[in-house]
Order: sequence, then structure tokens, then C-alpha cells
Amino acid sequence: MGNKKEENVILVNQLDEEIGLMPKMEAHEKAVLHRAFSVFIMNKNGETMLQQRAQHKYHSPLLWTNTCCSHQRQGETSLEAGRRRLQEE
Repeated sequence: MGNKKEENVILVNQLDEEIGLMPKMEAHEKAVLHRAFSVFIMNKNGETMLQQRAQHKYHSPLLWTNTCCSHQRQGETSLEAGRRRLQEE
């Protein structure tokens, strides 16, 4: 087993202004407002690629949802984060 450090999410206020960082799981458990993004890939026919979340996910298991999603890292734009996440997928 590796010692993978848990990823932080960017905490924001109602105006999407950064107010701090928090470990992802803690932010989700406490329902703290944080930045996140969704990617939707569509073809020329207007069809959208969806994914089904894994059964073991801690929230929304087996839900059919966007093409992919994640959280921006500090200093990363939404486009950069989306490209990174698509490569990881």
C-alpha cells in the first residue's frame, strides 16, 4: 500500500472566492462549499457520453452522470483541471 496523500479541495464562499483548502473527504463529509467541475463530451449528433459511477463510491454509487468530474487544484484553471481529469480517466 502506498502513502498517497489525500487531495485537497479549494473552499469558496458564495461568490466563488477562495477561502482556504480542506481534504476532499472532510469537505464532502461536512458539506462545505468547494470548487468542482463537470465535463460533458458530446458528438456531432448531439449525443452525450455518460458514465456510471462505481458501486463502491461513497456518494451516488451507480448513478449515471457526466462524462467525468473532479476538483480543481490550487492554481489550476477549470480547463486545465478538465484536461487533466480526462487524461486520468
